[in-house]
Amino acid sequence: MAGGWEEMTTSGLKCSTILLLYNEEGNVRIQTQEVLDSYKNHGINGEILLIDDGSEDSSPMICDEMAERYKAVRAIHHNPNKGRSFAIKTGFMEAKGEISIIMDADRQYDADEIPRFIEKIEEGWDVVSGNRVTRKDDAIRRFISRTYNKWIIGRSIGMDIKDQNSGFKAFTDEAAKNMWFEPEGYLGLHRFILPLAAFSGYSITEIPIKHLDRPEGKSYIKFYSVPLITLRDYRKLRKQLKLLKKQKEQSETERRAEGNREKSRVKQMEEPSETEGRTE
Repeated sequence: MAGGWEEMTTSGLKCSTILLLYNEEGNVRIQTQEVLDSYKNHGINGEILLIDDGSEDSSPMICDEMAERYKAVRAIHHNPNKGRSFAIKTGFMEAKGEISIIMDADRQYDADEIPRFIEKIEEGWDVVSGNRVTRKDDAIRRFISRTYNKWIIGRSIGMDIKDQNSGFKAFTDEAAKNMWFEPEGYLGLHRFILPLAAFSGYSITEIPIKHLDRPEGKSYIKFYSVPLITLRDYRKLRKQLKLLKKQKEQSETERRAEGNREKSRVKQMEEPSETEGRTE
C-alpha cells in the first residue's frame, strides 16, 4: 500500500482528511491506514493531516512514523494541548485539497464513507455534516447532545440540524478557510461550527452515517462540564455575532453607496455638455 501512495500529487488534490487526535496511540495508525485504503479503493487523490493536539502518549511518534512512511500523510503537532477548536482551525489552514474533511481519529467513524461526503459537496453544498443515526455513546452523552441540538441549535439559533456535534464533517476549501471561525477566547467554538458556517453564508446539509464502538482508549470529554462551557460560549458568541452582523450591514451599506456614486460618475460622463452639439 505504501508504494501506491507515492503517486499522490498536490496538483488537483481533491480531499484533505483532517484526523483530530489526543492520546490515540491505539487508534491513529489503523485510522490513517483506513483513510488511505478509502482513497485508494475509490480513486481519490487525497492527503491526510494528522493534527496531534499535545498528546502525552506515543501518538506523536506514531504520527511522525506515518508521515515518513506515506507521502500522502502530514503530521502537525500542537505543544501543549490547545483544544479541539484550534486543532480544526490548524487543519483548515494547512489543508491543500478542494474539500476538507474533519474526522476524529478514535475509529468511531467509517473512513469508507468519505466518498459520500465528497459526492454531496460536488452536488453544490458548501458543508456536509454526518448524522450519527445509531450512536454508540453512553446515555448521558446522548442526552446532553439531544438537549443541545434541540434547545441551542434548534430553538435558540433556529437551525434544523439533528447532530451538530458529529465529529465527521466536510467543507469546501473556500468555506473552511473563509468562514468566521476564530477559537481564541472560547472554550469550545467547534460546538457552533455549523451555525457559524450558516452565518458566513454557506449552505449546509446532513447525511446519515455509521457510528462505531470505540475499540481502544477513552474519551476525554467531561460530560459534567460541557453544558456550562457551552452556555458560556453561547452567550459570548451571541454578542460576537451581533457585532459581526452590524459590521456586515455597514459594509453592505458602504458598498451600495459606492456603487451609487460610481453610477452617478458614469452618468455624468455620458451626458453631453451644454455647448456640445451647438452650431455657430
